[in-house]
Amino acid sequence: MAAGRIHAGVLAITALLVVGPAAADYANPGPFTASRREVSVVRGDGSTFAATMHYPASASTAGAPFDPTAGACPVIAFGHGFVTPVDRYLSTSAHLASWGFVVILPQTQSGLAPSHSALAADLVASMDWLASESSRPGSPWSGAVDGERRGVMGHSMGGGCSLLAAASDPRIRAAVPMAAADTNPSSVAASRSVHCPTRLIVGSQDTIVPPGTADPMFANLPGEAQLLSITGGSHCGFIDAAILFCDSGSITRAAQLAIVRRETTAFLLLHLEDRGDLAPLVWGPAAPGTVRQDRTVSDLDGNGAVDGADLAVLLLGFGAPGRGDLDGNGTIDAGDIGALLLAWGT
Repeated sequence: MAAGRIHAGVLAITALLVVGPAAADYANPGPFTASRREVSVVRGDGSTFAATMHYPASASTAGAPFDPTAGACPVIAFGHGFVTPVDRYLSTSAHLASWGFVVILPQTQSGLAPSHSALAADLVASMDWLASESSRPGSPWSGAVDGERRGVMGHSMGGGCSLLAAASDPRIRAAVPMAAADTNPSSVAASRSVHCPTRLIVGSQDTIVPPGTADPMFANLPGEAQLLSITGGSHCGFIDAAILFCDSGSITRAAQLAIVRRETTAFLLLHLEDRGDLAPLVWGPAAPGTVRQDRTVSDLDGNGAVDGADLAVLLLGFGAPGRGDLDGNGTIDAGDIGALLLAWGT
């Protein structure tokens, strides 16, 4: 191992041990004020479509200017469910904006015969457009977005489409599909080409997209992945208000949405803001009200290489279950260090 890599690993270990697990409750709003604006997105071919944005702002009033103290934010494209208006996801997307994300929700493919591939393409087009606007002088989004820190989310149909988008765009660094449906083309098949860290979230009492739908997606994901089930959660518990033919679970919508906010925020901060201090929270014991399956890979920090930062993550959890248990024996131990060193530099 090169001395520089070893030194970097030691620094990473020191930083993680000093910071420790975050104490914040990520179900609560973050440090920024969130605002909302309706925008017209321009695709690469010049055509346009309507989308809703939530972003850190100078005030909570609709259309308020972007808050420049947020810096260049990660961008998250969010896919809506079948015939579900994007305003049913307002609480989740505004919450993420309060934590320093720019969230964009395409309003396309909202009819009775949607094209799943088209919605997936519009998720990517939304992020491309925002990246372009961020670099355009005079744009209201000038400097607002870091186009290389991309995430995708979605619910039901949109959850499946988020996997299609992640399979098509290697720049996407994190995916959080919720109650993801198998789409056409198949999101189950597309999962084989999704290499970014992915957290699939399901409701244990979902009667519209049964939670077992996510099992083959989880099995097919080649990279770092989690399958998180909200105990008593329903399909419509992921949205802010019921639509026609909604179901319900044994927990309230408010309780389910609080879990969604907590679990999505920490995961996205870890992978899009490089918040290594959150690894113990994201990969430690499952939070109350949830059941989780985890699969880790040697590139524990997702930077594309197995290096000192990955060794730091592994050592932080040494002697306990969770992230870094590369051999799957239930404990992070010497065998996992050996496995990581075998993959070093790849």
